[in-house]
Amino acid sequence: MDAASFKTLIGSVQKAVPFVEVRAAPASQEYLEGVLHRQDLQRCYALLCETLGSPIKEFGKAARFDSKTQQLIQQLGGIRIDQCLFLLPCGDRQMAFAALWPWASDPTRITLKVGVSTFS
Repeated sequence: MDAASFKTLIGSVQKAVPFVEVRAAPASQEYLEGVLHRQDLQRCYALLCETLGSPIKEFGKAARFDSKTQQLIQQLGGIRIDQCLFLLPCGDRQMAFAALWPWASDPTRITLKVGVSTFS
């Protein structure tokens, strides 16, 4: 996935998903963080699968990761059993990610984080 494709993904997510709250969406369109209603999860999940492939960590399932992937996950804030994570390499030093985090405090809401991380 190249930068243009990634910007297209973020634009598509913003058009397809009616966010309750957008926390971060810079003009560069290299990162998006927003809150969606659980009723819109299916649409968002399908779009992410279509663009990034199957998640490497599915909702409700435990997973082990290599050290490079674990480093990215820690930068995102970790990943719990009830969360979902998509990753797609973008060359040897970048990784596109999308994380879906259901809220423990409000089961009707889910945070989506979509971006590209650069490794050293």
